[in-house]
Amino acid sequence: MSDINITNPLARRSPLGGSIGVAVASIVPVLALALFLVFGLLGGWTWSWAFFLLIPVSGILVYGLRGGQRS
Repeated sequence: MSDINITNPLARRSPLGGSIGVAVASIVPVLALALFLVFGLLGGWTWSWAFFLLIPVSGILVYGLRGGQRS
């Protein structure tokens, strides 16, 4: 069993998706605001705030859950 090389996905050094992942994480806040306003103006103010949950979700997906020092 020592021949199996299992890597921890949370220990990756670069963002998931590389530069595309970084671009997606950068665009998501603007997209969340646009969706919030569009759905809110269409009468959905009660639930349109939920689009802002996309911001931390995209950050977790792209950068992972690792904490501490980033280089």
